[in-house]
Amino acid sequence: MDNGELKVDNGELKMENCLSSKKTSSNHSQFSILNSQFPSSHSQFSILNSQFFSQFLKIGYNSGKDSKFPEISLDVNNPGLIVLLGRNGVGKSTLLRTLAGLQSPVSGELKLMGKDISQYSQREKSSLISFVSTEKPNIANMTAFNLVSLGRYSYTNWLGSLNENDEQIVRNAMKIAGVTHLANDNINEISDGELQRVMIARTLAQDTPVIILDEPVAFLDLPNKFEILLLLRNLAWNEKKTIILSAHDFDIAIRLADMLWIMTSETLEQGAPEDFALNHGFKAIFKDSGIFFDYKTGIVDAGINLTKEISLVCDDANTGFWLTKAFNRLGFRVSNAAAISVEVKNGNYICKKDNVEKECCSVYELCKTLQEL
Repeated sequence: MDNGELKVDNGELKMENCLSSKKTSSNHSQFSILNSQFPSSHSQFSILNSQFFSQFLKIGYNSGKDSKFPEISLDVNNPGLIVLLGRNGVGKSTLLRTLAGLQSPVSGELKLMGKDISQYSQREKSSLISFVSTEKPNIANMTAFNLVSLGRYSYTNWLGSLNENDEQIVRNAMKIAGVTHLANDNINEISDGELQRVMIARTLAQDTPVIILDEPVAFLDLPNKFEILLLLRNLAWNEKKTIILSAHDFDIAIRLADMLWIMTSETLEQGAPEDFALNHGFKAIFKDSGIFFDYKTGIVDAGINLTKEISLVCDDANTGFWLTKAFNRLGFRVSNAAAISVEVKNGNYICKKDNVEKECCSVYELCKTLQEL
């Protein structure tokens, strides 16, 4: 069921085989593909074992114009969590929709389980791939249980009736996703985080080896982002599924993903997060943005120029660490010999410059004092 869009027509629930997608006007050049991060077992002889295999794949819109997206080559044959990262407009949603069979490729080869994806019927694809789009379902009076039940669409008869086995699969899916308590709740009356879990339960009920999600945590708060992505990673590991999703949450992705796909207007590179860190491969994401990835600390930095110096006397390493971050935010570099000094004493912060001394009771007050100097 996930290979389409839910709509209501004259009070009747229907599924359409297309989803809305924003086109991009970016000029995209040829991709340089980096496949070296894949295990050595991935080769031309592993096509039949691959969830996805593509060569010279061109994605885009068949509008009679040249594709604005570059050629892509992929070989995915291990269960795990794959996170697709990239700036807006590079074609992430287009790629995911193409892999899910919702959009035909412009040209090139795309195989699913060793067979050209165009040779599968809609029902066959629905038993192999489940897809969750960015659009939230808006169906009146539908309960969470009924929404999860739609995942059994490709296994039921033409009436869509659930048998006892189907109902047990739905209940198990809701239990794994942690939404059993929402079974009778209206989907329009639960939180975004709860709804996303219900959508994940639907993909589990669909029981496919591949799950594709387009920005599943886009509108969630930080704790829910972590919880949803951790849930997906655990599902990939425990249920032996290949889960591919797009996201803009760089910090979370590099902590939880087994594999990253980093997509730009020039390249699609693949590898473990640590491969990118060790090879300085994150530069493409932050190009021309004034932001950079600190390969020593593993965090994203705003690129503030440290043009001033300050000395720090502090016996506690943790306090010193956070004070240094505060100083850096204000443009200060910690130095042993500086005209401005800060000493941590009895839980307060003593700021000195020349013969002037001021005692501050919080880091906020200290920062305000430093800005006034």
